[in-house]
Amino acid sequence: MLKKVAFRLLAGVIVGTFIGLALSIGYSFYYGEEIYQPATPEFVNYFSNELYAFLAAITLWSAMGSIFSLGSLLFSDTDWSILKMTLTHFIITYLTFLPLAVLAGWTTLDLGILLEFTLTFFMIYVVIWFTTMLKVKKEIQTLNDHLKQNK
Repeated sequence: MLKKVAFRLLAGVIVGTFIGLALSIGYSFYYGEEIYQPATPEFVNYFSNELYAFLAAITLWSAMGSIFSLGSLLFSDTDWSILKMTLTHFIITYLTFLPLAVLAGWTTLDLGILLEFTLTFFMIYVVIWFTTMLKVKKEIQTLNDHLKQNK
């Protein structure tokens, strides 16, 4: 189990950093006026220079990736119901991702903005969950068809 956790942690760091870098390129085009901007201007302004902001952003992206990567263990290493796994995963990822998103300057604790962030997080979560459920349902149907043919 420790190897699986270590692998998920490393994978989360890599994927989280890659997604963060992709987002930072988008920030750069949107805010940077043809210069690299590692995050929103509000985030960068917390630091004495862009290098420190970039290092902090990488740390946050790595933590975000790790949260989701480690959280996915709920779906592979438990014998819980799908509903219990999904609700637990949602709660854990939301409660750990939200502070990181606030630190990254992606949202604030202002009630209106927080509600918008929560709704967006929920909708993205539902789309991913629904898509995954359709994929699993298709795989189960394929397996069942294969078993019927081999009888």
